[in-house]
Amino acid sequence: MGGRAVKGLRDALVLLVVLILQATVVHRIEIGGVRPDLLVAFVVYFGWMRGPIPGVIGGFTVGLLQDIDAPGPLGLNALAKTVVGFIVAKAGFRVHRSNVGVRFVFFLTAMLVHDLIYFGFYTSGDVGGLARQFVFVALPSALYTTVLVVLLLATVEATSRTLLLRDEG
Repeated sequence: MGGRAVKGLRDALVLLVVLILQATVVHRIEIGGVRPDLLVAFVVYFGWMRGPIPGVIGGFTVGLLQDIDAPGPLGLNALAKTVVGFIVAKAGFRVHRSNVGVRFVFFLTAMLVHDLIYFGFYTSGDVGGLARQFVFVALPSALYTTVLVVLLLATVEATSRTLLLRDEG
């Protein structure tokens, strides 16, 4: 099996695990009504590691899968995740990926951009509604998810002794 096929299989397996965790575990680790969004975190990681085209395809696929079970309009998650997958992939090659602080800011910013797009459409442009969603849903969820992802990356990297997010070089 070639390197590309192995990467593709590994990516599909990781996505499957993330989908299962999002559907079964996330509600159990809720803190004060705040849940992490592992699907956006996957799109950010995937776009950051694989580049613009896979980032867009991954974002669209994950978003569409999420849209099937989401209360909002069909395609809204796909749109937000596609845009984030592309932006992350384009911006991600220009940042110092192995630095924990950079990872934190990068993931947090990407999560907030996703939620700004999603809630911007979901609230139909109602600025007050968008502000409430952003402050009470997006910001806490983005912070929780980012902390969780940064800790998870550090733990996996420490046990495997390899960087999951390497700098280009």
